[in-house]
Amino acid sequence: MNQTVKDIFCNRRVKTAAVALPLIVLFLSLAPKWLFFVLLLAVLALLGRESRPLFFAESEVLRRYGAIWFLALLILSAAALGGVAALAAALVFSVFVLVLLLFADGLEPGALPRLAQALLFIIYLPFFFAHLLLVWDLPAGRCLVAMVFMVTWGGDAFSYYAGTYWGKHKLAPQISPNKTVEGLFAGLVGGAFFALLLNWLGLLTMPWHKIVILGMAANLIGQMGDLFESYLKRSHGIKDSGNLIPGHGGFLDRVDSVLFAAPVVYYGCTLWVL
Repeated sequence: MNQTVKDIFCNRRVKTAAVALPLIVLFLSLAPKWLFFVLLLAVLALLGRESRPLFFAESEVLRRYGAIWFLALLILSAAALGGVAALAAALVFSVFVLVLLLFADGLEPGALPRLAQALLFIIYLPFFFAHLLLVWDLPAGRCLVAMVFMVTWGGDAFSYYAGTYWGKHKLAPQISPNKTVEGLFAGLVGGAFFALLLNWLGLLTMPWHKIVILGMAANLIGQMGDLFESYLKRSHGIKDSGNLIPGHGGFLDRVDSVLFAAPVVYYGCTLWVL
C-alpha cells in the first residue's frame, strides 16, 4: 500500500470520523426530534464544561455562572419549541438578564469585560448550536443536519491531508500554525463534494449550483469557526479543549466548525435556496 494512503487510513482523525459520521447519519434517520434535542443538550453541557476556561475565570461567582447556564438552556429550548422567532426572543431576554447582572456588579473593575465574555459565550455556544434544531425543522431537515456535519467534517479531512502533503502557504500562522491556504481550498472542494453527494443520492433536491455554493459557504465559515476556537485557546495558552475524542481533543475541538456552519445552512436555505 502506498505510504501516503496508509498514513491517511491509519490516522486517528480519520478513524474517529469514519466511526462518528455513519453513527450520526443513522441517528438522524431514526431519532425523533425530542431525542435530538436531548442529545444536543447533553453535548452542550460537555461543550460548556470544556469551554469554561475560555470564557470564565476560576473565581467566577457561582450565581452568575448558574444564571448563564439557565439562559443557555432557555435558548436551546426556545429553538426546539418555537423556532427562529422564539430563539431571537430568548437571545434578547438573555441580553437583558446579563445587563441586570452587570448592574448587580456595580462599577466593580472587570464587570464590563465579564459581561462581554458572557455574551460571547451565549452567542457562540447555545445560540449558534440551537440552529441545528432550526435546520431540523426545514423541509428535508434531517438530511440538511447531516449536510452540516458532512461538509464540515468531510471538508476538514480534505483540508487536513491537502495541508499535510501539499500545503506550503500558511493561512494564519499566529492562530493555527498548521493550517494552510492549500488546505482551505481543499476544504471548499470537500464541502462541495459532500453537498453534491447528498444531492446525487436523492437525499436533497436542490439545483446543483445552489447546493455547491451552500456546501462551500458552510465549509468556509466552518473553517472560520475552527480558527476562532484556536484563537480562544491560544489567547489562554490551551492546546486542546479536552481529550474525549481520539485524534481530535475535546468535543469543542470537533464541533467548532459545526457551530459556525449550522447558521449558514439555515439562513442560506430559508433566504435563498428554499
